[in-house]
Amino acid sequence: MSLDSLFEPDNVAIIGASREGGKVGHSILRNFMEEDFGGEIYPVNPEADSILGLRSYESVLDIPGEVDLGVVTVPPTAANSVIEEAVEKGVNNLIVITSGYGEIGGEGVEREEELEDILEGSDTRLVGPNCLGVYDSFSGVDTLFLPSYKLKRPPEGDIAIVTQSGAFGSAVMDLLADMEVGISRFVSYGNQADVTETELLEWLDQDDETEAIAVYMEGVSDGEKFLEKARKVTEDKPIVALKGGKYGSGREAVSSHTGSLAGSYEVYRGVFSQARILEADNIEQLFDYSRALAYNKPLDGRNIAVVTNGGGFGVLTADALEEQGLKLAEYSTSTEEQLREAVPDYGNVENPLDLVGDADSKRYERSLEVLEKDPNIDGIIVIPLLQPLPLESDVIDAIVNFNEGYTEPLVVCMTGGEYTGVHAKNLEKNEVAAYSSPKRAVDAMEALYRYGDWRS
Repeated sequence: MSLDSLFEPDNVAIIGASREGGKVGHSILRNFMEEDFGGEIYPVNPEADSILGLRSYESVLDIPGEVDLGVVTVPPTAANSVIEEAVEKGVNNLIVITSGYGEIGGEGVEREEELEDILEGSDTRLVGPNCLGVYDSFSGVDTLFLPSYKLKRPPEGDIAIVTQSGAFGSAVMDLLADMEVGISRFVSYGNQADVTETELLEWLDQDDETEAIAVYMEGVSDGEKFLEKARKVTEDKPIVALKGGKYGSGREAVSSHTGSLAGSYEVYRGVFSQARILEADNIEQLFDYSRALAYNKPLDGRNIAVVTNGGGFGVLTADALEEQGLKLAEYSTSTEEQLREAVPDYGNVENPLDLVGDADSKRYERSLEVLEKDPNIDGIIVIPLLQPLPLESDVIDAIVNFNEGYTEPLVVCMTGGEYTGVHAKNLEKNEVAAYSSPKRAVDAMEALYRYGDWRS
């Protein structure tokens, strides 16, 4: 059975829909009603005739016609019974939010084994249990039971998020929404009693809305299969992974979180390398790399041009480039001659290109136009410091307009407070990756180089 209706169902049954605000089943039902979901919505609650103005069904078996997606929110003692009814109904895909399965050990393990027996031989595919489920910015599917005033939803975008941990996923979703970074699909898969991380990656590989995939994982279901399939995915799309449970205490925590075996970190590092997966060391890197990869093609060479109105930032960027094995591009004679016409005599037309503190957006615009034509340049890091008076908001328009026609990778470094942050968000809205320090911008560019090197 296809996983299409996990993300793009024609209808959804909320099994365990509640009339009480604050309940998981109530929140998820309200999500579907308030988002732009265009399909039919079926609340299932044997003790209610209607919920939020929608007819309620005693059982999923009573719903007329085919059911694409079922979301299970009932307590663990009742969950397997309603899942059995959903399988009997032939529901295409199920998301089981309910926890109390393998992650708690003992009776939870038995409950999960019973769940697997129920699914065996059926066409129903199941995500979970013990998960947040799916958020799809395009279709309006939203099984995140956390209210929007606590967890903002990101806009439409190019990055897919696959996470074993629901709490991790909810926090980064809120972070990305605040940064104005768009996502395509989000899926929290929990204990992966049926659908695995590998199958989700395969589906996203074929997804036209996804350009890069960010993964948080604690353990894999089948290491050999994961390696085989991930290598095929990374031929088409980059995967950035953050591994939880690297060390002893973390590995112990994993087993009580999702019931997974974290395994040796050295083995995971080897698998990531063989599968051409970029490993992130922390949350910032996970999305620094993902944004650069989603917005740009891979970097074909090591030669980077740096453009700034602050000489010190040019120096720091040059240091970071050398540290990462990249280098400052050597401008052609023609480029240097044209830059001398664009930059005052007291500026520096070497690389890093210092437009000096009285630079305005026109100086950035002209300089970028010159650099665009230089075949020695593989990518550009633009550093507009907004604190000096001559540089106004229109420099953002200049960068965005230039990037729309530029065919090589470009990232931006913008350091500052609230005023700078607002302008960084405007860049993200236009799919230009903006970073708060030279090192983060260079690290993102290095990820583009590594992925390009693997691809070639």
